[in-house]
Amino acid sequence: MKEGLYFIAILPPPELAEKVQAIKKEFVEKYDSKEAYRRPAHFTLQAPFEMPEADEEAIIPPLLSFAKHQQAFTVRLADFNHFRDDVIFIDVEDPSEMKSLHQNLISFLQNELDFTDGMIKDKNFRPHMTVAYRDLSTKQFHQAWAAFSSRSFDYFFKVNSFFLLKHDDKQWQPLQEFNFGDK
Repeated sequence: MKEGLYFIAILPPPELAEKVQAIKKEFVEKYDSKEAYRRPAHFTLQAPFEMPEADEEAIIPPLLSFAKHQQAFTVRLADFNHFRDDVIFIDVEDPSEMKSLHQNLISFLQNELDFTDGMIKDKNFRPHMTVAYRDLSTKQFHQAWAAFSSRSFDYFFKVNSFFLLKHDDKQWQPLQEFNFGDK
């Protein structure tokens, strides 16, 4: 049985995704940081996990049902931040609603879809949109952070769905969108 690689995420509207990809391209060109550029702009709700491809169709109806019980909310992105000395991201001003969605989803995945603790990797969930990812050297990080720590970023958008994405051996592709009940 062939295993597939999946993850669950919020995808931003196209105009925001374009802005984020432009920033990621800047990291490629100025700081030789390519990893984030290879991934779509997103907010991870459930980190990548493997499951048999035959199970794809089985998880979609329960996730559709789960999504119908969620309510839309607005996310405001505010400036840049970092983890350690190798990840730079666009920060979320008030992550409480996204954290609530994440907690509800994780509980659902564990209780309804039998996800194991090993599959749930985001125990210390901090919503963010990565623009430079783990391939920054210490020197590159300090150069980039000197430029981005004072750079502003301000954007807000309404979250009214999340996506199941699947890796096609080259890149991540949206497989299914799950719309919230009040959309």
